[in-house]
Amino acid sequence: MDLPLHKKQFSAAVRPCPVCASTAEREVLYRQRFAAGPLGDGYAVSVCAACGAAFADGIPGQFELDAYYAERSKYTYAHADGAESPFDFKRFEAIADQLEPHLPSKAARILDIGCATGGLLAVLQRRGYTHVVGSDPSPACADAARRLHGIEVRTATLAEHAEWTERFDAVLLVGVLEHVREVRAAVGIAAGLLRPGGVLYGAQPDVEGFAACVNAPYQQFSTEHVNFFSTASLTRLLATAELAPVATWRWLVEWREGVTDSVVSGVFARSDAGVGAGAGAPAASEGPRDAVSRGALVAYVAQSAAGEAATRQLIEELVRTQEPLLVWGAGTLTRHLLATTPLGRANLVAFVDSSPHLHGTELAGRRILAATELGGRPERILICSVVFAREISRMIRSELRLPNRVIMLTEVKNIAARSSDAFLTTDGHGWTWMIRTISFIAG
Repeated sequence: MDLPLHKKQFSAAVRPCPVCASTAEREVLYRQRFAAGPLGDGYAVSVCAACGAAFADGIPGQFELDAYYAERSKYTYAHADGAESPFDFKRFEAIADQLEPHLPSKAARILDIGCATGGLLAVLQRRGYTHVVGSDPSPACADAARRLHGIEVRTATLAEHAEWTERFDAVLLVGVLEHVREVRAAVGIAAGLLRPGGVLYGAQPDVEGFAACVNAPYQQFSTEHVNFFSTASLTRLLATAELAPVATWRWLVEWREGVTDSVVSGVFARSDAGVGAGAGAPAASEGPRDAVSRGALVAYVAQSAAGEAATRQLIEELVRTQEPLLVWGAGTLTRHLLATTPLGRANLVAFVDSSPHLHGTELAGRRILAATELGGRPERILICSVVFAREISRMIRSELRLPNRVIMLTEVKNIAARSSDAFLTTDGHGWTWMIRTISFIAG
């Protein structure tokens, strides 16, 4: 029986498979570790022996996750006054292209659950859709959506949608299901919001494409991602809510400059068996087995290990020199490296991050600063990010006009090469280790 999405503490010790609900044996492929943060110190990347789906085991309960996204969401984009990036809007346009053929008219009622600051709804609104509404657990996201786009966004966790009486022609779950612990209950709630003939659109990272993405090693195992979907596991999950695929896609997107991410998306509609919850839906044990997630993750873990070897060389040199450093970035990559490499033994003076939720707090015993606090500080800056590395570099030089020397922890230059290496270069002020080539493209 599926666990309901109640606001209560769930055990982090045992997690049924999020797709088939089996508590049978699961194979652990990798143990992700982080310097302790609001969502814990890591998890086991596991594959269900019963259905083959991949997920994070040993994670916080749903109540803790709901509180985190309500109070500390990074999707408020506070550093950009709530505005999403041009890369986000390019992705939203592609999503709208996939969705539009399955909407009945421009008057279709559309709900975007977990809409952040409303960028996707703004795209649909510009295309002429007149009845769009969003929901998000973060009040700051709702405020930004109204201010930036004039779009109504209601503050609600996914569980709270169970009390809604409105029904919609389309319910969107974009970048949501990978964040939810009680995911079977979540899709049941979302499906219950559909009018007869309505469709559910879902889009989330594609586990089959992890090894084809240009990003930091292990970045797909982020602090927030707790489910890893393939087309097969997504289809099987939606079948538990009586939703069958109308169309599915696997695609790569440019997530940020020089960084890519994989997406599996689909339009799902109610099966002919009926609209009652569970009526006619195939039993979880009867669905097709996910035959791809395990192999895709094994390849991704091996590739990440090879890529991180060069990063470790850089970190070991920073430990040896003990040069004072400001580390820019306090997210997944930094917390992973603090837990799995000697980074914490380097001479880290402080951390820097764009998230206002982190300012004034501590990581590894050092204070987390806002970028505006860096003026006059002499330390070299270590950019500990891949996704935002180029944006941070430009901010340091063009916006903040800081003279500090900068080390790029990971610099992706050659997408086609698979090997990683490092070299020493000098800027006239001493030796600096730089990563020459790191890439994560499967051959």
